[in-house]
Formats: sequence, C-alpha cells, structure tokens
Amino acid sequence: MANHFDLHAALTLAAKPGPFVTMTLPITGVPAIDRTQFNSLLSAGKKQLLAVAPNRAWSTYEDAFEPYEHGPLTNGGAQGLVIMAGATDSYHYWLHTAVGPTVTVTTRPNVLPILESRDLTGDYDLLLLNGEGFEFAQVRGGHAELVNLPVDAPVTLKQALGSELRDSGRWQRSAGVGTHYSGTGSVDAGKAADQRNYFMTVDNYVSQHFSNVNQVPLILVAGAADQGNFRKLSQNAYLDPMIRLVQGTNLAAANQSLAELAVKVNALRHEQATQIRQDAYAKARSRDRVVQDIGALATAAVQGQLGTLWLQAGANHPGHLLETGEVTTATALSRENNLYNDLALLVAKQGGKIQVLPAAEMPTRSIIAAQLRFREAVVS
Repeated sequence: MANHFDLHAALTLAAKPGPFVTMTLPITGVPAIDRTQFNSLLSAGKKQLLAVAPNRAWSTYEDAFEPYEHGPLTNGGAQGLVIMAGATDSYHYWLHTAVGPTVTVTTRPNVLPILESRDLTGDYDLLLLNGEGFEFAQVRGGHAELVNLPVDAPVTLKQALGSELRDSGRWQRSAGVGTHYSGTGSVDAGKAADQRNYFMTVDNYVSQHFSNVNQVPLILVAGAADQGNFRKLSQNAYLDPMIRLVQGTNLAAANQSLAELAVKVNALRHEQATQIRQDAYAKARSRDRVVQDIGALATAAVQGQLGTLWLQAGANHPGHLLETGEVTTATALSRENNLYNDLALLVAKQGGKIQVLPAAEMPTRSIIAAQLRFREAVVS
C-alpha cells in the first residue's frame, strides 16, 4: 500500500494485461458517506466492465476491491483512495490531496484524475515572524503542519538574546549566567540592535536546520516592517523573493490560523506558477515548438518528442493510442478509453512532464497542448 501516488508504479501496471478498472474515492471521514460512495462506484464499475469488455469476468478484479468492501476506508489524514486493478495485478494508493469520485474501465490505468488532484506548486516552508518571536511550519503534499521546535530553538527574542536591562541610556543583556553590558546609547538604538541580531539569529537557525536540509521555498509571513527588515538581513537562499504574505502574525494562535495561511499562500503560488507556465508556452510557441493538433500529438508522442504535456482537467477524447501512432475506436473498449490518458502515460514513460490543469491555469485556450523536446524536429 503506497502512501502517495507513484506514477512509475502506474506505468509498471500499465505494461500488464488489462483492461483496467480505476476507482478514485474521496475520503470524507464519515464512514456511512464513504461506504455509500464506494458501493455506488463499485456497482458502476461492474456495469462498465460488462458493457465494454464482456470477455472479462468481474471475478478477475474481485481481489483488488474486496479489502475495501468490508474493511475501513480511512488511513490517517488521507483525503482519497485510488484503486487500479488489471487482469493480473493491482495497485492501491492513499491520496493526501482532494480527488473527485470516478470509476473507469480503460485499456490502461486511468491516471488523469490523480494527476489533476496533485498540487503542482509543490512543497514549501512557512516562517511566521514578528519582532518578538517566530513559528515554523511545513507544507507537504498540500498539508500544513507546525513544527514542534526544540527547547534550544530561538523561538523568542528574549530566549535568543537574553533579557535586556536599560538605565539612563545604558543597556545591558542578561543571558542566563552573568550579565554583560552591550553598549551605550538610546533605548531605541538598543532595541533596533536587538531586533537586527534576533532576525539574523532566526535566519541562521532556519537556514541551517530546515532550508538547507529540505531545499524547498521558504515563504515569509510577517507585517510590512518586519518583512522589509528581515529580508534586508536574510542570507537564506531559499527565501522566496516574489511571494510574501504581508500581515501581522499572532504566534499564540498560529496553529489555528495555519490552514488559512496555507490557502492564501497556495493561491499566490498558483498565480506565480500560471504566469511562469504562460511565459514558457509563449516562448516555445515563438520558436515553433508547440503541438496542439491531436494527430500531430499522437505521432510526436510515439516518437518520444513530447517534453511537456498540458491538459485541461476533465478533458476527454475517445480512442486508444496504438504503438504506430494511430488512434483506434474499433472496439467498445477503445471508444470508452480516453486518448488523453494514453498520451499522458506515454509522455511520463519517456520522462516527460504532465500537467492536468483547470482551464484558468492552462497556458493556452486549447484543451491540450505539448512542448516538443529540445532539438527535436517540429511535427507537422
């Protein structure tokens, strides 16, 4: 049982005998609702198999679904379940991103609903910061969670720099054992120095213990002044220069506001990803390296020429892609099959990228397009 969707495992399954029954089940956490949904999809799958592949008895697929007919439909915080069953083998996955209820009978495993559910913006870290302290969170697979920081982490200014005592413009700092004077001057100057030192301490700690290890973007959540001051000092190579959430942070309620923060950041990251995608598409098109015609796409795919495939979510084109590049609709199964799924699997097998996107995030108004690999001839 996999804890996340593995496209390579689906490709391995695709090489085995079919047809394939693929079910995606959203997990609500309410047993009665999930059970009713599962039974409904299972019944629909049996009917589809009988209609398009009457030579395949349902008993061939029974073992893949039986554990879930009576067993629990939950797995920790999973938001969905995927069952891919072929004539001789099957795979199961728990998804940590939302997925819609679907069941299909196709010539190859139906990976499009799962690809659609993936968060293409990827994982990232959140630094919630104000002048007095910080909290740190990680967003993995769309799930945001505060990190339980160790006792020696500089979670507050006082903990990191010690308590300050100021008297007549002269200020001193106590850091546990003994007290040392740090300088003279105004209290405001002392506070500014402390703020600067604290931000540098936080930056170094986050870089050392998280960013350099995880190597994912770091998104700063802070008020306007703290945003500016921290960024001036930061040496963190993973601090995102473009995406910043400018708002005051209530660190005491960080856990309660975390989901809302992640939603805001995800929206900003989706906007950024869409713009990057549109720029890449425009550049490829200007160089005559974009293919949109379905016949040209099929030919280019079997020749291994497609580097990136963009597909609108929910798009369907009846047909089965043959190894020759031809598309057949000669059988009931091939007519039930989604040609776009065949293209996606083939591009993935060849090491290309597949992005299944909402219409608003597509780089073109066409429901499907692809970028040719570097130095490949343009398919006409």
